[in-house]
Amino acid sequence: MSFSEHLDNFIKQRDQQSSGKGQGQTFQRKHVVLDPTNQSLAREAMAKAQEDASQQATLDTKQPHYRINGRCVTENEAQTLHQLEYDSEPANPDRVEYINELRKKLKLKKRS
Repeated sequence: MSFSEHLDNFIKQRDQQSSGKGQGQTFQRKHVVLDPTNQSLAREAMAKAQEDASQQATLDTKQPHYRINGRCVTENEAQTLHQLEYDSEPANPDRVEYINELRKKLKLKKRS
């Protein structure tokens, strides 16, 4: 058997196998197509939101800032933080005495 005969046989077998697979296989792939309009609208909305955030950040950096608890805040944020503050209750002397006793006991336990 020459090489050309061998090649012809191989090609015939390949053609028979491919034609046999094509007849038995009925599954067809379906491509999912996204609606490009919704996608482009989403892109535009994201771009607009980023642009607005950039402009707001530029405005915020130009406003006067105040330092509260190690944080730089704008005047509006400072007013809001001031409104959220609440007066703490005075310390209960009995509770303070109890805490000091616990501290003393803890010190004694650590050293022994």
